[in-house]
Amino acid sequence: MLQDLIGRAERFRWQIAGGAVLLILISIGLFWMAISGNSRPATNQPDIAVPAFVTTTESLVPRKLDGVLVPRGQEALLPRAVMVENHPDARPLSGISAASIVFEAPVEGGITRLMALYDPTSTVEEIGPVRSARPYYVEWAQGFHASYFHVGGSPDALTLLGSGLKNITNLDQFFNGPSFWRDNVRFAPHNVYTSKELMDPLVARKVATGTIAVTSWHFQDAATTTDRGDALTINVKYGGSFNVQWTFDKERGVYVRKDGGTIQKDRDGTAIEAENIVVIRTDQQILDSYGRLKVRTTGSGQAIAYRDGKKFPIRWIRASGEPIQFASTDGSEFLFTRGRTWIEVTTDDIIFGGLEKK
Repeated sequence: MLQDLIGRAERFRWQIAGGAVLLILISIGLFWMAISGNSRPATNQPDIAVPAFVTTTESLVPRKLDGVLVPRGQEALLPRAVMVENHPDARPLSGISAASIVFEAPVEGGITRLMALYDPTSTVEEIGPVRSARPYYVEWAQGFHASYFHVGGSPDALTLLGSGLKNITNLDQFFNGPSFWRDNVRFAPHNVYTSKELMDPLVARKVATGTIAVTSWHFQDAATTTDRGDALTINVKYGGSFNVQWTFDKERGVYVRKDGGTIQKDRDGTAIEAENIVVIRTDQQILDSYGRLKVRTTGSGQAIAYRDGKKFPIRWIRASGEPIQFASTDGSEFLFTRGRTWIEVTTDDIIFGGLEKK
């Protein structure tokens, strides 16, 4: 009997010891899972870090503004249009290299001015110098349903913006000062700038939520190096220091902008480049003694597109309130290469045949 009790006690002691060991092992396991951030039981599958979005072809879609492939939900955000001057005293410019689309057209005094369109996801830190509006830029911006950033404007432009124009948000620096700043290094009026950080809260307050960008153009992948053409130089003769030259880099498939034979760069040193260049011909009329212009933005006209080192005779078409469109000679829609596009606007005063292919 005594031996039986001793045996039972011995077995009980080992059971307690075994249970204690098991409890310790479980505790160690739980502690390790806690500090490693993994509260799930181990499986035979390896641990995989799940990204914020899966960057596969299936999950990416073309952005309406420039055809660049982006995650779903980012493809149709309303763009921001910013008026940027191109006077020699304003150079080097800021943020132009980051724009998805740029319109360049003559204004008074024989100079040109730029309207740069940005996707809201652009992280551009400085855009400018920001200058005043002109009615034809307003009409081009309206076609893209853009938020339009500018510093005042010509009488006709301000009248147009104040007329209840649909599908454009008027964001004048005169009434939205905190969304702009003046650079003390530059002299007025060449010293007003804005940025994504300052544009975002203003757009959030002024633009109705749920609105989406229009479908303007369609895009295709860039040609391979061997399929690229030899239309290497584009000259747009605006006159004097405003003459533009684009040179095609065949290896990289981009057009590089030159000013006076020198590569034009933003103030941060980034070269100004584009995947597509379109030169459009339209009509102009001098409106007043100051030399302000009326530039036709509706109807249609001649155009030449440059893409992948090749030259294409096309036509531009635009109805009032709509984005500018481009058609090939057979009437089909012209396809752009995914990426940045510059639209160089010329008039009857500038010889269209002066464009050169070398």
